[in-house]
Amino acid sequence: MPRKADCLLVVQAEKLIGGSCMFTALDADGSFSISSLNGQFFAYVLVDRPGVARGYWNGAPYAGHAHDPLGQLRRDDACWVNDVASVCAW
Repeated sequence: MPRKADCLLVVQAEKLIGGSCMFTALDADGSFSISSLNGQFFAYVLVDRPGVARGYWNGAPYAGHAHDPLGQLRRDDACWVNDVASVCAW
């Protein structure tokens, strides 16, 4: 069930979500999605194994599918990160 959270989505050094967002837990493994309150941007973190996940985002404002890969992400506290992206939720 979606709930409000504080989130951060940064892709290629551009902050796309910063502050209040909607957070949705997707699986008991820690997979989740975040979306801006206005629906402009959203991202998925799909956990493959503890500390390792794949990320996807919608790539263009208001696009309806998370079709753009963010690549393999590693967990860093409340964030999942790599050299291209950060997806965080608190």
